[in-house]
Amino acid sequence: MTLGHLTVWDAPTLRRSRYPSVTCRGRQAGLLVLTAAFILLVGCAQRYGAASPAPTATGVDTMAIEAMARELSSDDMRGRGAWTPENEVVARRLAAELDRLGARPLFDNRLLVPFVAEAGPRDTVYNVVGVVPARGGTVSGELIGITAHLDHLGVGPPDASGDSIYNGFLDAALPMAMVLDVARRYARSQGDRPLVIMFLNLEEQRLLGATALLERPDAPAMVNRLRLLIGVDAGSPAGEALEWQLMGALPTHPGARLADSLARARGWTTTSTAARPISDVFLFAQNGVPILFPIPGKRWKGYTAAERDEAMSRFDHYHQPSDEWQAEFPFLGTASYADWLWTIVESASDRGTSLQ
Repeated sequence: MTLGHLTVWDAPTLRRSRYPSVTCRGRQAGLLVLTAAFILLVGCAQRYGAASPAPTATGVDTMAIEAMARELSSDDMRGRGAWTPENEVVARRLAAELDRLGARPLFDNRLLVPFVAEAGPRDTVYNVVGVVPARGGTVSGELIGITAHLDHLGVGPPDASGDSIYNGFLDAALPMAMVLDVARRYARSQGDRPLVIMFLNLEEQRLLGATALLERPDAPAMVNRLRLLIGVDAGSPAGEALEWQLMGALPTHPGARLADSLARARGWTTTSTAARPISDVFLFAQNGVPILFPIPGKRWKGYTAAERDEAMSRFDHYHQPSDEWQAEFPFLGTASYADWLWTIVESASDRGTSLQ
């Protein structure tokens, strides 16, 4: 839900510089000024999202995250509306990605888990659920989970520009792409606890997809093994958020304490709150699953309050057609957020980490 962008920073000290006469000393001073200007421009370009940080073999792949989020929130997907062909296209696309990563089905021997909701009884819709095997190929024992919802608002009333497609870039194409990045990293470096990936449908329709999944008679076989479920549905700040709310961390549980310690290792702070019915993970909490739903706060590294407010105004368009991919959006905040999510999953999946 929260994204941001930095305004262009000028360099008044550079503009005020007085160049001495052309001597050796003067030329050196000029070179220093030009070098400083170049560094400043590079830094600004990175913050404006001129290019996503280059991926590493095992680190966050922000280029892949951006590409996937852009695809899932494109006009072709028509806002991933409930009970639409495009919604099913997205579900099948996500299932194909999980299959490519080696995920195995948990329900009915397929990654696409069909259900019918009372609100649309004539139409079958799909949750996407799979488990990435742990070290040694096992999918038994205790589980770690991470989820983002796949639906959005579809096509609706046009805004002032005439745009009527509610693309849902922040809500929640970008979170889905970050979840896939975590799944990719886990597939390359498995832990001792298998990782469940869930893309639940009809979240925007009163959490109907999560409700349908939990009402299945075979759901307890998975739910009772989940030691931690992370919900990703709060966008991604353009800058590095320095404070986070951990919804679901009260009453406290080992997963919450783990996330807090890993945040503090980055110089961040967290505030714990109880689960609220604003996300699919709330229903899992009601079924006894320890959950985390990170929400970035208002303090961002390198941003003044005014710059953050401008950033929010420019990019955070919750439930509006203007919530769409923009070329100038910087992904530095996404990189730090996605990497934190990975470290939580990586640590929680280690048998040496007690989650009881």
